[in-house]
Amino acid sequence: ANVPLAVSEGEEILTPEMQKDKGALKEELMATARQLRGLKSFDMVVLDTENKFVSTGLAKELADAAGGKYNYIPKADEASLAGVAKSALADIGLK
Repeated sequence: ANVPLAVSEGEEILTPEMQKDKGALKEELMATARQLRGLKSFDMVVLDTENKFVSTGLAKELADAAGGKYNYIPKADEASLAGVAKSALADIGLK
């Protein structure tokens, strides 16, 4: 069968209309993150488990927009996620 690389990699093939919707959704997400940054009682912790080879960089952008803490976890498993989450929460004063 002739399967495009995007399909074989598990990615969606997006129509132009879907691309527009995806762009609008990303902008709404970033706008919300920027608004949340202004709240004194708001802290964001982002755990990025994307493979860097196919990474969109969205997690880093989101953390930056919200003034949050970005954590890249290349080999995400239960123990590594828990360890990074615990450390990140301690950094912002939560246990």
